[in-house]
Amino acid sequence: MLMKKKRIVIMLFAVCAIALIAGCKTGNPRQTGNKLASGADSALAVIDSIIEENDTTPMPMFLLGCDKDKYMLMLYWSSIEEPQKTDDDDEWFERYHQEWLFQDQFRRNAAQYTNMLTDGGDVKVKFVDEVLKDPDGNIPSIGQIHGREEIPSLCARFSYANKEDIKDDYSGIIVTDSYLKSRKRLDIEYDQSEWDDAKPLPEATVRQLEERYGMKVESMRLFATIGGRYIWGKLQFEGEYKNAPKDEYDQNSKYSLALDVLIDGDKVYTNEVLGYYDENYGSTWNADDDGEYVGCSILAAFEGPKGLELCFNRSAPESLAVGMFYLRDGQLIKHTYEIYQWMIDEEIPVWKKDFAEMRKIYLEADPHSHKYVELTKWAHCYIDYTNEWLWLRDKDEKNGAIFMRDKNGNIKLVDVENANQSLSECQKDGISYLIFSGSAGGPSYQQIIYAYKEGKLQWKLFALEVYGELNECMLNNKPITVEEGKAYLDKVPEGEQITAYFNEIDRKE
Repeated sequence: MLMKKKRIVIMLFAVCAIALIAGCKTGNPRQTGNKLASGADSALAVIDSIIEENDTTPMPMFLLGCDKDKYMLMLYWSSIEEPQKTDDDDEWFERYHQEWLFQDQFRRNAAQYTNMLTDGGDVKVKFVDEVLKDPDGNIPSIGQIHGREEIPSLCARFSYANKEDIKDDYSGIIVTDSYLKSRKRLDIEYDQSEWDDAKPLPEATVRQLEERYGMKVESMRLFATIGGRYIWGKLQFEGEYKNAPKDEYDQNSKYSLALDVLIDGDKVYTNEVLGYYDENYGSTWNADDDGEYVGCSILAAFEGPKGLELCFNRSAPESLAVGMFYLRDGQLIKHTYEIYQWMIDEEIPVWKKDFAEMRKIYLEADPHSHKYVELTKWAHCYIDYTNEWLWLRDKDEKNGAIFMRDKNGNIKLVDVENANQSLSECQKDGISYLIFSGSAGGPSYQQIIYAYKEGKLQWKLFALEVYGELNECMLNNKPITVEEGKAYLDKVPEGEQITAYFNEIDRKE
C-alpha cells in the first residue's frame, strides 16, 4: 500500500513538472506540441498564421458531451473577456491573447458550424446559444469535462438540426461548409487489434527513430492508416532522455520521451512528448498511466490547400486534449486547443435558489419554532443511492433538516432534527432506513423511522417508549397496536452515524 501511494505522489508530481516545462519551452503553458523541436518558433508561427486565416475558413471544433437539456457542448478554454496586458514584462500575455483570439473567432463564427462528423456518419447541427453564467450568476467552469450533466460549463451549445438525426452520440467534430469545400476528406482505417496484440510500426521507421534519437524503443503501436497513404502511430523510448532540456526550477528532474509518429513513405514526422522518468518506477506521462504513453487518436483527416490536417484527441486517465496536427514545411505541427480535466466523483450542484427554497420549506413546517433557527451549513448525505439527500444544519449543528430532491428537481422536507433528536441510518435486505430518535421529555423516548426501497418510501413508523417499554405506535401517521409496531421495529438493525461533510452556505443571496 505504501508503495502504491508513493507511486501516485510521483505521478502527480510528473504532471506538474511536465506542464511547467511546456510553458518554459514554448512560451505558452498550454501549447504542448513540439516542445523539444528546434523549430518551435516556426511551429508557433504556423499556428499564428492559421488563426489569422480562421475567419475566412474556420478550423474544426469539438463537441464534448451534453448538458441536462441534451444540448451538445463546445467547451471554451479561455475567459470571455479579452485579456489585458498589465505588465510590460508579462511573457505569457501574447500566448494567452492568442488563445482568447482563437476562441473569440470561433464564437463569432459559431452559426457557421453546421456539420458534425461522427463515427455513425455526418449529420447537420445548429448553434443554439452560449452558457456564460451558472444559476448563481457566476462564471461557469472553464477547461473541465463534468461527469454530471447538471454542472454548467462555459461553452457554446448545439443541437441536432433535424429530429430524425437525434441520437445518443453527443460528441464529435463540427466543421463549417467552407472548410469542407476547401478540403478533401480522407478515409481513416483504424487498427482494431487488442492493446496487447497491437500492430507495430514499420521496422525501417523504428530503426530510423532509434538512430535519430540515440535511444532504444520500448513500445510502439500503429493506430491507423490515413487516406491509404499515411501511417499514424506512437512509440516510447526506454530509460531517461538525456537530451531533454533542464527544468530551471528543478535541475535534478529526469525525463523520458515518447513520440506521436506520422509516416509518409520513407518520410517520418514526429511530435515529441516529455514524460517524467524515475529510476525505480520508470516513465510517467499522466497519473495512473502505468508507464505507457497513451498517444493521440486521429478523429478526422483532411488534405488542405497547404497540406495534411488532422483532428485529434488524446484521452488520458485524468485529462482529454483536443486540437489539430498540421503537416507544414517538413514539420508536424501540433495545435492543442485545450487539455480538459476529467471531473469525477462530483456532487450534484446545489444553487442559491435551492437553499432559499429549503429554508422556506423549513420555516413553513414550524413557523413558531423554526423562525429562530438559521440554517448555515449543508451537505449531501446518502441514505440510499437513488435519491438526492440534502442535510441542512445551524452553525452549532443542533438543529437541522433532511430534504430529498427528486429527478424532476422537486425538493421536499423529510423531517427535522433538534437538540433532542439525533439522526442515524442503516440498511438490511434491500431496505434503507433513516432514523430520527431521542428524548420526548421525561421518561419518554421516541423514534421516527423511514424505510426506503429502490428510492421509494415503503413506510414511516412512529414509536414511543416510556420507561423503556413500547407505549404508542403509528404507521404512516395512523395508530397501530404495540405488537404491530414491535414487528416493524424488529426489522430495523441498529442505526449508524450518517457520514456527511458540511459546507458553509453562501450568504450572498
